[in-house]
Amino acid sequence: MAADRVSVAVLLAAALLFFAGVVRGAGLPRLLGAPQPIEDPENDEGLERALQFAMTAYNRASNDMYTSRVVRIISAQKQVVAGVKYIMEVEIARTTCTKPATDIQHCAFHEEPQMAKHTICNFVVLNVPWRNQVELLESKCQTENWTMMKGNLLEGEPRRSREIWQAW
Repeated sequence: MAADRVSVAVLLAAALLFFAGVVRGAGLPRLLGAPQPIEDPENDEGLERALQFAMTAYNRASNDMYTSRVVRIISAQKQVVAGVKYIMEVEIARTTCTKPATDIQHCAFHEEPQMAKHTICNFVVLNVPWRNQVELLESKCQTENWTMMKGNLLEGEPRRSREIWQAW
């Protein structure tokens, strides 16, 4: 009988903790290790460096004579794995600066319709700080009806691209 009371008390305590967690978490419990949204992507230093790394790789691989840069961050997530994985969806556009541009943040975007090229890109960057390693796990960009990955035009399903560089 005493064991039954203890079991009921433990069950009630567990239920209370569960419901308190659901109410506090606005109804969406977060999974440990799952990607989490970055609340303020414009001011996240790790995201900024990961995005800069991805854009450097994009511009190196692109056959365009003009450098592209980020117009806006559509969404950004971070996932703690064996390092930190940054998952980003961004809109990029062609600038007026020709390659190799050193300070692309000060390059204006092309405004003429025949020169303006807006692209939506999905980048996944892994930063492993204790190895001093940054890796571009995925780079998928789409403009209108074609898909561009690392400078190559592809049909059908996107493929996973992989580039590894040391340090930031």
